[in-house]
Amino acid sequence: MSNQGSIRTDGAARDELRQRCLSLVRRWQPLAHGGWDRNAARQLGDELDQIADTSERLGLDQLNGDALELAAYLCSFIDDALVPNARDLQRLAEMVEALGADLTDLSATTKAAVHTLPSARISAEIPVVRSAAPAAAAAPAPPTQPTPSAAGAAANPAVAPPAPAVSVVEAEIAAKQNAALEAKPDDQSRLDPSQKAAAALLDESPTDVELPPRQTASALLTSADTLMRLPRTIALHGIDDGIAPGLLSALRERGFDTRVTTQPEDLLTFLENAIPGALILDARKLRIYGRVRAIYDKLAAEGEALPSLIVVSPDADLGHRLLAMRAGAAGFFQAPVDSLRVLAKLDELLAHNDAPAWRVLLVAPDRHNAVDAARALAERGMTARIVGNGQGTLSALAEFRPDVVVLDCNLPDVGGIELTQMIRQQPEYAAMPIILAADATSVNLRFDAIAAGGDEFLVKPLKTRHLLSAVTSRVRRAHWLREIIGNPDGRDTRTGLFSRNVLIEKLGSALGDRSAALLTIALDRAGELRERIGLAGLAAIDAHVGNLLRSQLDDLDLPAQYNDFHYFVLLRRRSRSDITGIAERLRFALAGQPFIYQGQSHALTASVGMALLGGEHANVDEVVTNAEAAQIAAAHLGGNRVLWFEAKEAALLPSDPLLAVRAVLSRPLTPEQTQFDFQPIVPLTGKLSGQFELSFKVKSTTQTGVAVAYADLAPVAAECNQLATLDRWLLERSLSVREEQLKRGRQLRLFVPQSVSTLLDPDIPYWLARELKERHLSGTGLTLELPCSELIDAGARAAERLKFLHQSGVRVCLVDFGRDWAAVHALKNLTIDFVRLSAGLVAELGTAKSITDTLLALVRKAHAAGCAVIAPEVDSINRAHLLLRLGVDYGLGPAFARPSGTPEFDFARPLW
Repeated sequence: MSNQGSIRTDGAARDELRQRCLSLVRRWQPLAHGGWDRNAARQLGDELDQIADTSERLGLDQLNGDALELAAYLCSFIDDALVPNARDLQRLAEMVEALGADLTDLSATTKAAVHTLPSARISAEIPVVRSAAPAAAAAPAPPTQPTPSAAGAAANPAVAPPAPAVSVVEAEIAAKQNAALEAKPDDQSRLDPSQKAAAALLDESPTDVELPPRQTASALLTSADTLMRLPRTIALHGIDDGIAPGLLSALRERGFDTRVTTQPEDLLTFLENAIPGALILDARKLRIYGRVRAIYDKLAAEGEALPSLIVVSPDADLGHRLLAMRAGAAGFFQAPVDSLRVLAKLDELLAHNDAPAWRVLLVAPDRHNAVDAARALAERGMTARIVGNGQGTLSALAEFRPDVVVLDCNLPDVGGIELTQMIRQQPEYAAMPIILAADATSVNLRFDAIAAGGDEFLVKPLKTRHLLSAVTSRVRRAHWLREIIGNPDGRDTRTGLFSRNVLIEKLGSALGDRSAALLTIALDRAGELRERIGLAGLAAIDAHVGNLLRSQLDDLDLPAQYNDFHYFVLLRRRSRSDITGIAERLRFALAGQPFIYQGQSHALTASVGMALLGGEHANVDEVVTNAEAAQIAAAHLGGNRVLWFEAKEAALLPSDPLLAVRAVLSRPLTPEQTQFDFQPIVPLTGKLSGQFELSFKVKSTTQTGVAVAYADLAPVAAECNQLATLDRWLLERSLSVREEQLKRGRQLRLFVPQSVSTLLDPDIPYWLARELKERHLSGTGLTLELPCSELIDAGARAAERLKFLHQSGVRVCLVDFGRDWAAVHALKNLTIDFVRLSAGLVAELGTAKSITDTLLALVRKAHAAGCAVIAPEVDSINRAHLLLRLGVDYGLGPAFARPSGTPEFDFARPLW
């Protein structure tokens, strides 16, 4: 509020302002003394409208704006039927007092009339009022029988009787008032705000101070400065094992602190003193969220990051979902609740490190303001890049790969709306959120911006909380849509079948998934059927087959149109037998429901070929070829049957490449004969990023495209007495890669396969330590992968070598952990940092409870020994979820990324 005393007003205007000031005080008193009352608040709002009208008529723009601001804040509680908490009432008191002071200055009213309002220094629960008793301020007496003056005070709503004194609070206020009384006029500048407030109360006439009731410790902790920020704490209200089985224990296992309440007062008390990472509410108790929002309104205005809301419903009540949506819930789950899904949503909301690691591209000509915005985003864990023109934006899209673009409409080389249209014309950015910003004078561009493909329109200058809110909501929605819908689906609304392009794209992402299979369905005697129904009947039969397929498949299965009378289905099941059962069910459904066209019935049968997507398929074409080969074989056997593609029966197995590898190892290796790949080790429950497994292969000289991995290569190298040379060559290559990456400012940890015989060689450990020293590299960037059984057999010698390597910072990982239970006991005697689970156990996860129990026991044993657990060959996100639930720290496999020739991976990208 600014001082407007310099504005000249005539006598009539002063009288009118004086009346408005007195009315403001009169309307505020019931709220200041009697607590929140909606009707009294409405009357205060009406008075604020009168003040706004008067100030507008008199040309007092600043006063008009202040009155409207206060009215808007008050209406946020009245219209939504919310009850302000102590901090909200405090803010209302400050705004009313400041508005009253401006009215006083403009109307020449004595300040005593205005400062009957609560002081800004004292809590809103401590009203400060005037009375006519002159001596009460010095020594307030405890009330006995009502006196005439007290009766008069009770009759006057602007005067309240003095309350009994309270030792601690009274002493503090009295001391400040005495300091104010003793200070000379020219000493006022040295008073603190509370002393100035006391001086204002005493500057014209003696006053009484109504002292507060005794305050509890919890009440004294409601200041924003004393709020505890608890990002790893989850507040749950009304949630128990009945509505979300196992959720509480799952949260605690994941390292979250939980605060469980059943009574609304307990939750509100907790939230007044702390900001948890997230709030999980029973949908039947959503009414309390209005009061929760009221608690955090002031913090939101200050740019404070507020906890996300997750709602859990015990049934499929549509009303619960609507209430959750209106409350702004970030997640909604209904019974039966899968606790793992709730945990996955929490991981997304807390972004693994309590901050969303999103990429934000800021496009703004004003670099100063853009830097301020980038700093605010960085404080929330995001990465921002600033460009100043449209050309730089188009270049940064491919290089930076942003999650969201914040775009200024006024760029030097192109308009913001035109640039939005250019971005939307590129299919890969069709779903990326775009937030546009423009001056208040250009607000009419809002509709043009939305029509051009913009998702949000903000008015400059951008406020931090508005920018953060827009970025967060838009990116979360984009991620949610990507998870639920995927890419633009291309499904035919009439047949329910996806397009061939969508199927090919989905096949590419599913390569390597052992649970995935491709079914090729071809109608038997297609030529005869075409003659009977003609070209006009093709659309009808596609609709018939599509509806049958959809009736027999799950929602996540993907049926697609391939050619006339020819269809594909991409599905995932636990086992091969389950996939066969689905294929048989489809065959029976097609044979059991004849196709009716133009009044005639046509019997249908189909030949179904199946091919798994797991294994070493080079590309999608190979999978499709295999499925079609099985379908053709089924048709040649008479049709109306289901067949798997069997590589052995098709005589497609290559000859043994090891024969050629022996010849290669007999000579020094060259770069043309070797292949290095890097596969990211992705954190699940772990915290370390930047870790890669180095995959090494030797190419066959006689069979193009055939290469032998280290696990198969090591025995051959041992036969040729080349194993130590091979291992040293691998280590040298790893150190060179780390040197190259350090020059680019990247810290990596490489997991390198090694043999135990090389470890036991007395020269190798010392050579490695010397190489690290000469290259000025830290040993912590190197982890040796060693086989369990051989390391256990080496006994004390191996333990001695491992201890020496640890002194250089080199880490050790046991591979095939779990194949032999002896490795579990060996953890106590060996210095081990990581264990990599047996690939066979990981592949069988989810098929039997015994496998899950075994893996859980292995994980707990490893953690008890201080080892992190890595799961290899994770072929699907579903399997990653299961591993996450077991507490596995890291995973690698096609579910996250395929091996590549360079150690590149975006570890900040959300996993799900």
